[in-house]
Amino acid sequence: MKIKNLLCFVIATVVFSLAYAHANDLSKNIFVSNAWVQAMPPSQTTTAAYMTITNNSNKETVLISASSEIAGATEIHQMSDMNGMMHMAMSPNVHIPALGKVTLQPGGFHIMLIDLKKPLNKGDIVPITLRFQDGGSTIVNAQVSTGS
Repeated sequence: MKIKNLLCFVIATVVFSLAYAHANDLSKNIFVSNAWVQAMPPSQTTTAAYMTITNNSNKETVLISASSEIAGATEIHQMSDMNGMMHMAMSPNVHIPALGKVTLQPGGFHIMLIDLKKPLNKGDIVPITLRFQDGGSTIVNAQVSTGS
């Protein structure tokens, strides 16, 4: 019985280690730079975060969600031109090509921070967790600014 329990423990440890290593593999290949959050007047309860996500792996990765403790909701959005009018819509994900990058910027993809729990001041740091389709995640510290 002891050998069976030991064997189960060893198998569970190996499986967990492999899953953990796979999830952390992503952080070795994904780099986030120029992260910032748009400064807004204190009365505003919504703002946006921008950044460049670089994928140094040989495989496409997909950003599927983001979260931040500073906001009641965090969503991926995209701006697009529809018949000469700018339109913003929620996006289910952002594809980051293998050995490529995507810039989340005003007028394009961005992360909406909705229902802010407190006013953000220029210079504040906002932690944002990015989650990817393969189960990996990374935390970005974005500074509140009036522009990049």
